[in-house]
Amino acid sequence: MTEQKNTSASETDDAKKKPYVPIADRPLLGVPEAEALTGVPAKIIRAQVRNGLLKARMAGSTTMRIRRADLDAWLDALPAWHA
Repeated sequence: MTEQKNTSASETDDAKKKPYVPIADRPLLGVPEAEALTGVPAKIIRAQVRNGLLKARMAGSTTMRIRRADLDAWLDALPAWHA
């Protein structure tokens, strides 16, 4: 005879969840994550990628990811505001 294994819905949901990694610790960021981290609007980030001023990588055919190091370098290269 075979025994049926009783698994609750919460156990299967827990197995499917990805571990949480804080944005500041991620090596690759999506545009919304880069926006949240920097405060720069997503529209500006996408335009900078299109213009070649911010490097991005394609993960698949439509998923754009920005390396944290590239984002930091881009931020460092932004002009300072003088009042």
